[in-house]
Amino acid sequence: MCIWSTVGPEEDTGVDVIVNNKSERALKGYYGRMRLFKQYGYDMMKARSFLLNKSGIKNSSVLEVGTGRGHLAVGLAKKGIRFVTIDLDRKVLFLARRNLKGHGVLKFACIKLMDARKLNFRDEEFDHVISSNFIHHAKYPEQCIKEMIRVARRSITIADLNKRGEAIMSKVHQLDGRKHARSLLSLKGIKEQLDRSGLDVKVHRDTCQTVLVAKKRIKL
Repeated sequence: MCIWSTVGPEEDTGVDVIVNNKSERALKGYYGRMRLFKQYGYDMMKARSFLLNKSGIKNSSVLEVGTGRGHLAVGLAKKGIRFVTIDLDRKVLFLARRNLKGHGVLKFACIKLMDARKLNFRDEEFDHVISSNFIHHAKYPEQCIKEMIRVARRSITIADLNKRGEAIMSKVHQLDGRKHARSLLSLKGIKEQLDRSGLDVKVHRDTCQTVLVAKKRIKL
């Protein structure tokens, strides 16, 4: 069950005009951000399409780990996929919600405030678990991946920045006077953990990201 109040009281204000205005501003900011990244060589729209295509996810039970501003969430929703998405940052969940609402696809998403280190879901509750550009933000990436594996029944898809993507991300963050987070676990380390867990892993390399698709072996 999705309880919208888990991300804050905005839904209960009853003032649709305020919400719509905020959604429009969020949408403008979203596309402005996309244009900026593309200017530096990171086409996030193409990267999202590449990720979703390689994941093989269709209309089944899906969990996204690391909602962020809702970029991947919008992509999932536009494909007509209903999904649960979690993040521990209440502020970005508000932004993601406005982003989804601005695109007219909020109805597909169940947004939850949750720690990826301890997912409040049953073992193998979701057919697929997917995450994009989250692991490099995680303080305990190994534990997060362990939890993703636990709650997935069929596959885990993890995408994160390669060296070129990291360089572009750092440049854009510098424009805002911020420093971009460096991953505590390399892409090689992510693959090694998936391998050790007995999953069949395929690596797909894109311009600014690497996508790891790990499938669970069929139990006889």
